[in-house]
Amino acid sequence: MSAFVLADPGIAMALLTGRKTEMRVPTHSPLASVARGDRIQVREACIPARIVGGKLHATDRRRAELVVFADGWRQYRDGRHERGRRPTDSYSQWIGAMYMPDWATRLTLAVDSARPGRLREMTRIEARAEGAIPLLAGLLWRWPGSVGGRYLDPRRAFQAYWDMLHAPGDRWADDPDVVTIGFHVEREG
Repeated sequence: MSAFVLADPGIAMALLTGRKTEMRVPTHSPLASVARGDRIQVREACIPARIVGGKLHATDRRRAELVVFADGWRQYRDGRHERGRRPTDSYSQWIGAMYMPDWATRLTLAVDSARPGRLREMTRIEARAEGAIPLLAGLLWRWPGSVGGRYLDPRRAFQAYWDMLHAPGDRWADDPDVVTIGFHVEREG
């Protein structure tokens, strides 16, 4: 199966650090049909770039020699990779994760399991496997990336993230049917 998932910088970091080992998708999602052994490509927002006169310059994705991710990681078209400084300028030409070139993939999710269920059946342990981050020894929880707030329960942190991404009918309060995909991360670089 050829599938992909979009990851914001917070989720990419959760994948890179091994904090995220599960994801839930509505049963109507194309990802709901994955099976053990399938691979899911992770796409991230990035800056397509090329080297001109020894300096890095943003360019369009067709002419890019490399891409730069939010954490500074550089993935080259020829398969090389290296750590670099995080992009700090506001004028760089970021492209959305959907448009990341296939050759720039640095993370692939290898599916270990896929099980059906209801969204709100999620346990605290499963919310942590989704990427919720403990604060103060687990007294408070937060979600990685752009979802703000501190929560007393990791499920609430996940709920805020889920509701930000899904339309009515698929929201937490709707308790939709989902498939929970368990995976391990294969790093390309």
